[in-house]
Amino acid sequence: MSRSKALHKLMFVAGVLFFLLVTLQAPAQVSAEAPTKAAAPLHHKLDVEIFPTLKMIKAQDTLTFPADTPRKISFLLHKDLQVAVISANDSLVVLHPATQAEPFTEYGLTLSSQDNSATLVYSGVIYDPVVDNDSRGLISLEGATLFGSTYWYPDVLGAQKSFELSIRTPADWKSLSQGQMISLENQGLTNITRYKEIYPQEDIYLIAGPFKSFETETASGKKLRVLLRKDEPALAQNFLAVMPDYIQHFSEIIAPYPYGSFSVVENLWETGYGMPSFTLLGSTVVRLPFILNSSLPHEILHNWWGNSVYVDYDKGNWSEGLTTYMADYWQQEKINADRAYRMKTLANYSDFVTTNPASDFPLRQFKGRHNSSSQAVGYGKSMMLFHMLEFRFGKELFQKALQDFYNVNIFKRATFRDIQTSFEKITNQNLESLFTQWLDRKGAPVIELTDVKVMRWLDGSNATTYVLSQKQEEVYNLSIPVIWTLESGEEVRQVAKLADKSQIFTLVSRSRPVKISVDPDFHLFRSLYTEERPATVSSVLGSPSVHFYFDGNNGGAQAFVQNWSKTLEGKTTLHNVSDAFEVPSEGAIVLVGDNAAFANFMKSQLADQKFQISDSSITIEDQAFALSEVSTVLVTRLKNKPTQAIVWVRWSADNNPGEWAKRLTHYGNMGILVFKGRPAVLQSSWPVTESPLQRKM
Repeated sequence: MSRSKALHKLMFVAGVLFFLLVTLQAPAQVSAEAPTKAAAPLHHKLDVEIFPTLKMIKAQDTLTFPADTPRKISFLLHKDLQVAVISANDSLVVLHPATQAEPFTEYGLTLSSQDNSATLVYSGVIYDPVVDNDSRGLISLEGATLFGSTYWYPDVLGAQKSFELSIRTPADWKSLSQGQMISLENQGLTNITRYKEIYPQEDIYLIAGPFKSFETETASGKKLRVLLRKDEPALAQNFLAVMPDYIQHFSEIIAPYPYGSFSVVENLWETGYGMPSFTLLGSTVVRLPFILNSSLPHEILHNWWGNSVYVDYDKGNWSEGLTTYMADYWQQEKINADRAYRMKTLANYSDFVTTNPASDFPLRQFKGRHNSSSQAVGYGKSMMLFHMLEFRFGKELFQKALQDFYNVNIFKRATFRDIQTSFEKITNQNLESLFTQWLDRKGAPVIELTDVKVMRWLDGSNATTYVLSQKQEEVYNLSIPVIWTLESGEEVRQVAKLADKSQIFTLVSRSRPVKISVDPDFHLFRSLYTEERPATVSSVLGSPSVHFYFDGNNGGAQAFVQNWSKTLEGKTTLHNVSDAFEVPSEGAIVLVGDNAAFANFMKSQLADQKFQISDSSITIEDQAFALSEVSTVLVTRLKNKPTQAIVWVRWSADNNPGEWAKRLTHYGNMGILVFKGRPAVLQSSWPVTESPLQRKM
């Protein structure tokens, strides 16, 4: 889980300066910047009691600071908590009262000269209502979910924490935090659970509720748990069956799993967060069947990347791209779908960034995902950077470099620069220009293939020349895979080193070449040509302008348009149609609902594909469906203007169009979708047969 604290850091610095003026204290205060990597953690000894009916927390926290800590410290605490200092000779003042927009109050703590510890007591209500599946944290009858950004404990920003945590809850509740569970004690109407974490942490989490718990252990003794809000042993077993293998896999290629346990926890609202030693998934998310080989390995891997090697967000979030590559991409490799995954990654960048240059930014500036364009850069472009590193150096050196990066930076804040240092160390190469061009520039290279010529020599050999060019303004230093198909059936692979605007390359072969393909498997991060990729849902979602055509008197169509419009980043234009419609000169097109004009138009656009439609049935890729039984999504490009994507959506009576619209955003990489009720029974795209980066001879 990534929760930026940049604004809070600024508030923290302002409060520190104010505290200096008020107290006339000369020594510097605890900085909002990241501490040096050798800094000892601040230790919390927390005794917490949760009162669900009152939505209330009551706590005592003894904070023990590192030896060189100044006498005056600033910390943040939830704005609805009342706090007092009870340790002798220590004092507390309000530095920055909470405002309506802030979830915290800032306090100044003056330590006595005797030691480096202080004891605080505090209590109050924590309840930030869930709005649009988001909350800063809450306590309720259904459970408690408290993040670092809830400020449920005194948070000295910039300071890493170790802790001892005792949690008192109702007897039918179970509690969870990161670290080692030391004991679980029942005292009649209450449970007391104790955790201890000795390694430096970025935040402290507290999750509790009336969970049903299912447990097992790995061969190495790591405790695995699934905490659900209903008694569903079959669902829990699905997770417990695959978790050991994921942990073992990542342990073998990186380092031993850094925590004593891992838990899958069902949250009170829809989330997909990865915390140290557990993942917090919403009720719908945790029951999606594909989560077992998508989100689950991703969140488990975050225990290495992000939750034990921490991210220095001010210098770029490397964790999401690396985790995506080593978890999500790895899953696609296992089913031989890695090429398609790379193509879809480049397609998403084209849809959400290339078409909207104002949304682009250098990868080193990525902090966290907030929309599809930031995801295309921070997850997609970053994922491709790590793939290019492995493609260049090979799996063995790639893994050794990451092992070095992990071992050097465990429980410290790390940056892209630290990753570069490890790769340079293991490969014994200067990689400054490579990392700089991918991290500090916006955009992607545009490759062009021209002037392919074959000459036959007197000895019977063939010399084939071709020109590769870069069409973007700033030149990259590129290693471009090239595949030749020879008349003999043999394939010859080259890597063309393109460091100028344009260069001539040559292949000498005994057999005559019949085809050249430049980066046909999408190993290079680059701009895609429209002809290289199928039209997909994201082709529409990422368009700078989108035109909706629908019957304004149809309530279902209205609900679909209203909900889909919310997912778009571009300008939307609504057109009320009943019969014929005119195609706009630019922008993506969304045809909504059953309409004869829509059906006839799509028949004309898909005439060269395996597609047929009648009044009662639809046939796609030789599969026939009754129109009354299925909901369909068909995406293609206009024949006379392939830069314009068009999608036709229609639904059956057993699908709610408003709710269905929200679900469709999860199928952005598809151009053909057929649903029977909720399940998608066909997921595909129309095939692509041509590319400007291929030539036949």
